[in-house]
Amino acid sequence: MASRLTPLTLLLLLLLAGDRVTSDMIVGPESLQEGESEGDSQKGGILDGEPVQGHEDASTLPVTRLTVVQTTVTEPFSQPATEPVQSTVQPTAEPLCPAPVTSCSDSEIRSAEAVLGEALTDFSLKLYQDFSVLKRKETNFIFSAFSIASLLTQILLGAGGETRDSLERLLSYPQNFSCVHRALKAFTSEGFTSFSQIFHSSDLAIRDTFIDASQRLYGSSPRPLGNDSTASLELINSWVAKKTNLRIRRLLDSLPEDIRLILLNAVTLSAKWKIAFDSSRTSTKPFYIKSSAIKVPMMNSKKYPVASFTDPTLKARVGRLQLSHNLSFVILVPQTVKQRLQDLEQALSAAVFKAVMRKLELSKFHPTHLTMPRIKVQSSQDMLDYFDFIYDINLCGLTADPDVQVSGIRHQATLELTESGVEATAASVVSVARNLLVFDVQQPFLFLLWDQQHKFPVFMGRVYDPKG
Repeated sequence: MASRLTPLTLLLLLLLAGDRVTSDMIVGPESLQEGESEGDSQKGGILDGEPVQGHEDASTLPVTRLTVVQTTVTEPFSQPATEPVQSTVQPTAEPLCPAPVTSCSDSEIRSAEAVLGEALTDFSLKLYQDFSVLKRKETNFIFSAFSIASLLTQILLGAGGETRDSLERLLSYPQNFSCVHRALKAFTSEGFTSFSQIFHSSDLAIRDTFIDASQRLYGSSPRPLGNDSTASLELINSWVAKKTNLRIRRLLDSLPEDIRLILLNAVTLSAKWKIAFDSSRTSTKPFYIKSSAIKVPMMNSKKYPVASFTDPTLKARVGRLQLSHNLSFVILVPQTVKQRLQDLEQALSAAVFKAVMRKLELSKFHPTHLTMPRIKVQSSQDMLDYFDFIYDINLCGLTADPDVQVSGIRHQATLELTESGVEATAASVVSVARNLLVFDVQQPFLFLLWDQQHKFPVFMGRVYDPKG
């Protein structure tokens, strides 16, 4: 008899259970069956379409998802039961756009400096590869990834959500790299100085937390612009001219309409050769471009200290010359006139570049017959086109205005190489001794100004025509 009743009993239990499930959804978790945990009862239901993995902190979830979950769970219950249904996703105690975290211990800062040096090197190479494509072929250009990164890292103080993630990926920073601001502050020397400034429309309110952090870490606070566009343009260009010691007198020719934010950075570099060139030995010599040659002033020294070697991967001669303030001028030039600089650029991956620099730092300086041109390079780049994510930007930590947009990011750099040293804001037969090394720079080449202490390029660029 019991065996016949078992199916019926099971059917009745199932029917009763169905009614009870419906009741449980209204009453709350006190009706859970014995042995069933409250967490188990929530594995289905409204979260089934997008399961919550484990018990991650709600702050790691996208804001839109968090809002939907809270609304779905809590709003239908105007009078919650004694023990209300608990959502698997717990509301976070932190604000949706928390204030920047910049406190770091001394040991953390030292570790962050090493990470920052690697990131700046990677960022420099990414920019070089992109500029070499964006710029017109066979033209000079120069940029300072350090300068650009300084500006974007300051903006990182106020970035939230996907904008923050995009900036960190672009700059090759690890996620939530809170010590980067203190580390970047340490990346200055007597040889170069970086200045950042944010200008904004007068009706855009800037958060006090951002102003305080910006002033403390970058030495500047956002400055409002007036309604007179001519006066605003003059204010911006005057700031740039002052910070670059008049090397860059006019960064902008006009201002975009409906200005919201203008982000500016200037970096100045002034260094001397450890051993100056004798200007009386400078003479006009050929510089080879493709199948032709142009005459340019060439600096010469019969016994100049150069650390150099030939790299088989790049098929290039690599040389390092010492400057003051713990800086170096590094040159990468194809082995022969027949080789193209473009081939060297394409082979210059991050791994190859870092290996070359490690080997160069271990190379000893030897007396070398050196021939290299006097050069002056200047280039300008509208960076707004480069940062495509900037058009849908989240700067909730900078301002409460949800519709804020960046109106312009412009970068300009200059470099002048003379017998006395470097200033930057950015076939003839010679008889020599047999045992003397030769390093001739008489064709297009890639160059960088290398910070020997922190191991990163302050400036990077290429020269196709030393005359500019």
